[in-house]
Amino acid sequence: MNFSSLTKLAANLLISELKADLGKINFNQDKTTRLLIKKTKIVNVRIFTKEKIVLCGGKFVKDFISKNFPKIKIKLNYRDGDEINKNSNLILLDGDVRLILKIERTILNFLQHLSSISSETKKYVVKLKKSNTKLLDTRKTTCGLRYLEKYATKMGGAINHRFGLFDEILIKDNHIKALGGITNTLKTLKGKKINYKIECDTLSQVRDCIAAGSKYILLDNMSPNKVKKIINCFGKKAKFEVSGGVNLKNITKYSKVGANYISTSKITLCSKSVDISLELI
Repeated sequence: MNFSSLTKLAANLLISELKADLGKINFNQDKTTRLLIKKTKIVNVRIFTKEKIVLCGGKFVKDFISKNFPKIKIKLNYRDGDEINKNSNLILLDGDVRLILKIERTILNFLQHLSSISSETKKYVVKLKKSNTKLLDTRKTTCGLRYLEKYATKMGGAINHRFGLFDEILIKDNHIKALGGITNTLKTLKGKKINYKIECDTLSQVRDCIAAGSKYILLDNMSPNKVKKIINCFGKKAKFEVSGGVNLKNITKYSKVGANYISTSKITLCSKSVDISLELI
C-alpha cells in the first residue's frame, strides 16, 4: 500500500474515531466544551512527548487536520521514524480552543498507538545492530489496523513480512498437518516452479526440506542452540527465519545464531501506548 492510500486509510480511521467520540460528526455533541466556552478563543497548543519515543502518525494527523479543520494552523516538528526525546514538542497548533478540545483525544489516541509500535520495534532493531539479522513483523495485528501498524513497524526499523495470504506462499504447520505430514507436503510441491517459505519445528523436517530444495525455512519455537546447529549445517543452502517465542529478553541470544531474519508479533501485540499529551501554551 502506497503512502497516499495509507493517508486515506488514516483519515477514514480518524473521522470514524471522532464520530465515535462525538456520537456523530456534530461538534455541539461535546457537552463539556459547549457548556463552558461560548465564544471563539484562539489559543496556542503543543502536543508533546512525556517519554522518549519513535514518532509514527504525525504526517497523517497533519493531513487530517489541514483537510478537515483548515482554520487550525498546524506545525509538525518531526518526521515519522524520528527518535524524539522526552518533553519535545511534536506538533504545534494555533486555533479555536473549542475545536482543538473536540479533536484532542482522537489525535492523541492515534499518535500514541502507532508511536508505541514504532518505539517498541526500535528496541528490537537496536538489539540486532551488531548482527546481520533483520527484524520482520507478522500478520498478528489489530483488526482494521494492519496496514497502519505495519507502517509503524517499518518506521521503527523493521522489514514488512507478507501483508496477507495474497502476497506470498508461506506453508505453516497446519498446512503440513492437513496434508498428512512433511513428506506429503514436499511431494505436493515437487515439480512446481514456485517460490515458497516453509515452517519447520524439528531438525528432521529441516533435513527433508533442504533435500527437497526448499530455499526459505522458518524455524518455529526453537532454542538459540538448536537454531545455531541447523544454520551451521544448512545455512549456505537456504535462508532461515527464526519465529516463535522471541522477545526483548532473549533476542540478543537469537541475534548470534546466524539467521537471516527474526520475526516477532511482540512489536504489534505487546506494545504499551507511549505517553503523549496536549496542553495549552
